[in-house]
Amino acid sequence: MATDIKIFIVACTIIALILAAAIVYLLMPKDIAIVKNNKVTENELAFNYSQNLQFLASAYGGQLDQQTIVAYAKQQALSQAVEVEYLLQEANNNGFTVSKEDINSAWGEMDANIKNNAAAYGVSVNEFCEQGFGVKYNKLKKIYSENVTAQKYREKIIEEMSVDEAEVKAFYEENKDAFDYNKVSHILIAVEEGAEDSVVEERKKKAQDILDRVNNGEDFAELAKEYSEDPGSAQTGGQYDVQKGQMVPEFEEWTFSHEVGDTGLIRTDFGFHVMKLDSVNNTFEAARDTVEYSFKSDKYQTTLQEALGEGGEYQVEIKDAFYDFAG
Repeated sequence: MATDIKIFIVACTIIALILAAAIVYLLMPKDIAIVKNNKVTENELAFNYSQNLQFLASAYGGQLDQQTIVAYAKQQALSQAVEVEYLLQEANNNGFTVSKEDINSAWGEMDANIKNNAAAYGVSVNEFCEQGFGVKYNKLKKIYSENVTAQKYREKIIEEMSVDEAEVKAFYEENKDAFDYNKVSHILIAVEEGAEDSVVEERKKKAQDILDRVNNGEDFAELAKEYSEDPGSAQTGGQYDVQKGQMVPEFEEWTFSHEVGDTGLIRTDFGFHVMKLDSVNNTFEAARDTVEYSFKSDKYQTTLQEALGEGGEYQVEIKDAFYDFAG
């Protein structure tokens, strides 16, 4: 009888150990992908996925269905995690490091925000991190630190790229609408949809009075701070950098059909706008720095695709865990 009990206890112990090992295996982060000499973990994917999902849901929640948003967030997360791994290996190969002071400084700000927000929402730091970043607090610092290193190395690559002036100018000409802009100031006197004629006239008169004051030499920015009903620009003097395709048609048409210093009054669905054109920026020289950075960024993306693509130095193997990942 005693022997049977001993056998039973041993058997139970073995079963318990097997179950414990199985649970540990199930809870361990899986390898999502292999990038040349290293791996992308489930935690790294989860971090990027949570950031993408929050952004996409906020930006396109009313335009795209949930399934599409989830699928795109997941694919973007994989691409970002793979790029970070590529950059980390390249940085290591080329002796690039970020000082502990810089890492700690970047993390210190992040850490303070996490703890302050967790306290404000009345949740634990771990719970806040899992909800906001997809991973627990103790995993987040390593991922964040690696992302800082990867980002700084990416900036170094782009900054040190040599460019041909003629190529950059050609790039500008091909993409002028992405770089050219006019700087315009406005003061909005809002008119609600369906407002009575008397209200519309009263609002128009107020706008016209402000325009008269502008034309008599009063400071436009101060008038905007006092009278503009556009919360997005009132406290910055009513000023916007306007590219084509950004604003409502009436606003855009006025902005791109006048000369610097011109003033005017227009009406849109938002109400009456007192307008002033501050500057026109439609030359290569005016946009040189932005154009050059964009051109270098494009070159970097080409380099990245070649390195990660078929036959490239950094072969990428996607693991089954990626397809099983549910966020």
